[in-house]
Amino acid sequence: MSISLRRSEPPCSPRRIFVLSGGAARGAVEVGMMQTLIEAGVVPDALVGTSVGALNAAFVGFRPDAARVRELAERWVRLSGREIFPDGPLRMAGHLLRGHPYLCDPGPLGRLIEGWVPEPRLERLAVPVRVVTTPLGSATASYHDSGDLVSLLLASAAVPGVFPAVSLADAEGASVPHVDGGVADLVPVAGARDLVPLVGSSGSMRAAEIYVLDATVPARVPRARTPIEIVVASLGVATRVRPMPDLGPSVVVHHLTTSDLGTRMRDFSRTAEHLALGRRAAADLLDHTSTSPARATDRGWLRRLGRAA
Repeated sequence: MSISLRRSEPPCSPRRIFVLSGGAARGAVEVGMMQTLIEAGVVPDALVGTSVGALNAAFVGFRPDAARVRELAERWVRLSGREIFPDGPLRMAGHLLRGHPYLCDPGPLGRLIEGWVPEPRLERLAVPVRVVTTPLGSATASYHDSGDLVSLLLASAAVPGVFPAVSLADAEGASVPHVDGGVADLVPVAGARDLVPLVGSSGSMRAAEIYVLDATVPARVPRARTPIEIVVASLGVATRVRPMPDLGPSVVVHHLTTSDLGTRMRDFSRTAEHLALGRRAAADLLDHTSTSPARATDRGWLRRLGRAA
């Protein structure tokens, strides 16, 4: 049996929303960022995620606490690229010869998602989570707040040409193919728009803080070693030129990024380093803002945390 508990915040407290980008193997930096933020008392009231960020968001949205995000980090450390992309060059070529519009069998990715999310329905998670997908034939992204969670996450990570599109029902019940949410919104700040409160319970304007946990690949000259890397690099070029949406005067946006280790998008061998980079980025943010309840009483603790990462 599933029990959904929605946390309530004091009316004077800003609503905190975590926005998680796509980024394939670099998605581990988001986990490191969440570890530091949540351990410091910055707990999300809602999350928005695209592609790998959607999987991280759904995992934490089930129970947004330090123990849960620690478990997510442990899963990332054990993760290997072959669990998601098991097909070698011959099998990829076989898909093309058989007329498949994709290079990789989505079965392993689907099984991984099933093993990571204990709740079958998106709307039953403990805090609101928006999963971003790109409906083919549409000019905008879809920000899902309900539905079969495994299907939504599989669609959100369905890199075009790498994995097959996933059919999802639209508002009229028609089946529409959806692909990776990063095609339409790689850093889905726009998905937080309906999560920003207009007024608090007292009738006054309630502030919101958005934490953008950005795992996207910084601009780099692609080496073009695999079709997957070509697709990801192309998506990165297309999405980096998009402006940050204006969410109103009561919204403060914290944009967290990390340095680039230069790893391939299927290379999970440096996950521990990515986790550490994420923890350090969040510690630096907390050390330079008044967001963290720990900052006023123990700034040295945050600095030690950043160095330990």
